[in-house]
Amino acid sequence: MLKSILRNLIRKTPYRIIRANDLNRFQAIEECLTSLAIRGYSPNICIDGGANVGNFARCAAKVFPDTFIHLVEPQPACQAVLSQLALNNRFRLHSVALGSEVGCIDFAVSSAGVTTGAHVLPSHETDTDSIRIDVPVTRLDVLFASDIALGDRAFLKLDLQGWELEALKGAERLHDKIEVILTEASFFIQAYEPSIETLFRYLDECGFALYDVASLAARRRDNRAHQADFVFVRRNSPLLADTAWG
Repeated sequence: MLKSILRNLIRKTPYRIIRANDLNRFQAIEECLTSLAIRGYSPNICIDGGANVGNFARCAAKVFPDTFIHLVEPQPACQAVLSQLALNNRFRLHSVALGSEVGCIDFAVSSAGVTTGAHVLPSHETDTDSIRIDVPVTRLDVLFASDIALGDRAFLKLDLQGWELEALKGAERLHDKIEVILTEASFFIQAYEPSIETLFRYLDECGFALYDVASLAARRRDNRAHQADFVFVRRNSPLLADTAWG
């Protein structure tokens, strides 16, 4: 309650509070969603790929009060919290990973039960600080293509620790039905994540235009940008119609 009150007060100022152990240049995902809503965007369906413990889903539910939200998350440590959230009939939980193929895939999770940093672990990669588990993986098309219509103005959020492009490749039948995509991307490659140029090129070829930047974070030792959340909008979206500068 106190956190919510403080957050509402801070919104009335030009300042933003961030955690001391973060080096966020800005974190404005909620403001970005609110801006979309102000411009008349109200999706019938939101897909929260990489739902973790549901923080984004709760934010989206608040900004878009009429939106049904699919929670997609394979981490065992997140299931209890998400299952509780899914008791609300506005949410549905899918305990799977997302990818370009259907099957099973190795997943690295914290040995201490921490829910941050879990990621797909291809067979040629190693991660000595994590436990390797086997999780089911499916395509976004398989989960949603038959249930989402063009008029749903669907919203897709992807926070998959570098696996976002693989998830997008599994959504070929959904591309025309998704209006807005919020995806995490890395400024330089550490493992298997695509370059930002590769991700942008793929979305451009699928008919999406870069629309906004919702967050930007840097590494602590030299403040080099290393990660961001980008918003893409389908080119035929009414959100792109207003090009006035002021």
